[in-house]
Amino acid sequence: MRPAGRSAAARTAGGGTPVTISQEMHALGWNYGPLSTEVYNLDKPIGHSFGDVEYYRRQLGGIEGSVLEPAVGTGRVLVPLLESGLRVEGCDTSADMLALCRAECASRDLAPVLHHADMADFLRPGAYSAVIIPAGSIVLLDGREATARALANFHQNLEPGGCLLIDVPAPDMATDAAPMRYWRRDDYVWTLQTLRVEYDRATNQRTEWLRYDKWHDGALVGSELQLFRLQLWSIAEFRQLLVDAGFTDVTVTADYGDAAPGPSSDNWTFRALRH
Repeated sequence: MRPAGRSAAARTAGGGTPVTISQEMHALGWNYGPLSTEVYNLDKPIGHSFGDVEYYRRQLGGIEGSVLEPAVGTGRVLVPLLESGLRVEGCDTSADMLALCRAECASRDLAPVLHHADMADFLRPGAYSAVIIPAGSIVLLDGREATARALANFHQNLEPGGCLLIDVPAPDMATDAAPMRYWRRDDYVWTLQTLRVEYDRATNQRTEWLRYDKWHDGALVGSELQLFRLQLWSIAEFRQLLVDAGFTDVTVTADYGDAAPGPSSDNWTFRALRH
């Protein structure tokens, strides 16, 4: 539904040309800063699982070589995999996420190799037996070009016979804002508000404006604005991207089980090999 007056997807910059939310992504970005990293860790602490931690532990069982987890974040998945005896490295664009990941690892006497790098550009040819991307982080890459570049690099980073495992969320075009959420610890409260959601039919992208606030004794002590642009994919589209990147034996399962995706599936996991 379009409100009276100008489009709900635009604002006027300096009283002049309307600017869409999508155009402002370049100014704000989706990277995790200090406050959004804190909230992520409060909401999804180390070991918190959507079924993915157990799934990846099963899938990687028996692998003796190194595993790469791009978009490693705080180590939510990485730490349990390390504790199960796997050799896992991580990379992430967020210095704040990596700092927290290192601290969580150090508190458990773990010392994985962590790279401050963009998964679309990170390249270590033939260095890994497996590459994994849980939790749908691949959809944070902006558009087909960046996604194709990342997949091509994953292919190069794998040794012959290596395995790629990627979670892709089922498309969600809804533009309803989620209710405010909050977390308490000691005298602090953190709040997360979804200010606006926009869906672009032309690019098949969903953009969320997220506001993080931190409060102490009722006073605001910190705030961050984060924009998430989620690139949505169909199963056929993403399968073709994998094939174009050189992968073979592509299979898809749903919701961290063995069944094929169905109409009510929330998450698709693609498995593909480098020959």
